[in-house]
Amino acid sequence: MTVKTHEFTYPSVLESEDQMLKDVRTVLDRNAVAGLLKHSFMIVVSEAFTNALRHGNRLDPEKQVNVAVSVNKTEIVADIIDEGRGGLDRVKRKRPSCLMDEGGRGLEIIAHYADSVQFEETEKGGLKVSIKFARTRRKYNKAVARPHGGDHGD
Repeated sequence: MTVKTHEFTYPSVLESEDQMLKDVRTVLDRNAVAGLLKHSFMIVVSEAFTNALRHGNRLDPEKQVNVAVSVNKTEIVADIIDEGRGGLDRVKRKRPSCLMDEGGRGLEIIAHYADSVQFEETEKGGLKVSIKFARTRRKYNKAVARPHGGDHGD
């Protein structure tokens, strides 16, 4: 089975997230990924990307975040890679967040939605977050319930 990987590179500025979300949405749309699966995948990629910008690259516009998305009949995979240092150690030391915390819940959100998540240090010391979603899980084949029937950008 041939799988095409879509690769994107973004500067580490907050404005990059909108473009990244548009790019990932386009990949998902072209591969007929919709509903709750699309919604869940977008949430997880957004969380990982925001962590890469803020915690990995510390919003240094000289550093980049790379995003690679692969889709086949059975799964969707995303790799989000930053150019920071010490990210894997921070992930290992992270304590569970409090429900009322304003931030710090990204890793828990990723773990909740994704079927699998792995963290590894790159050769250059950055953090690579690999996320997998199975396309065949029954819960993803249901429509996303939305108030007022709006599209909400999906």
